[in-house]
Amino acid sequence: MIGTMTYDQVEIITQELEAASTTIDRIIKNLNIEELEDFISTVEGYTKYLKTTIEMNKDADKALENLKLQK
Repeated sequence: MIGTMTYDQVEIITQELEAASTTIDRIIKNLNIEELEDFISTVEGYTKYLKTTIEMNKDADKALENLKLQK
């Protein structure tokens, strides 16, 4: 878990953010609205952060589980 959310819930949010940023990126390019490029870049960076956080937390959970089993 990350906070009060399961990994699956965070993964769903990450996928939705990726889809939204892809859609917005297409619109920006079609309409030549360069002012939103920084915003899209930030959203893309945040989705990568969320993916990394999920993986790190899953790895930490596995490590803790292994430590519990060794007792």
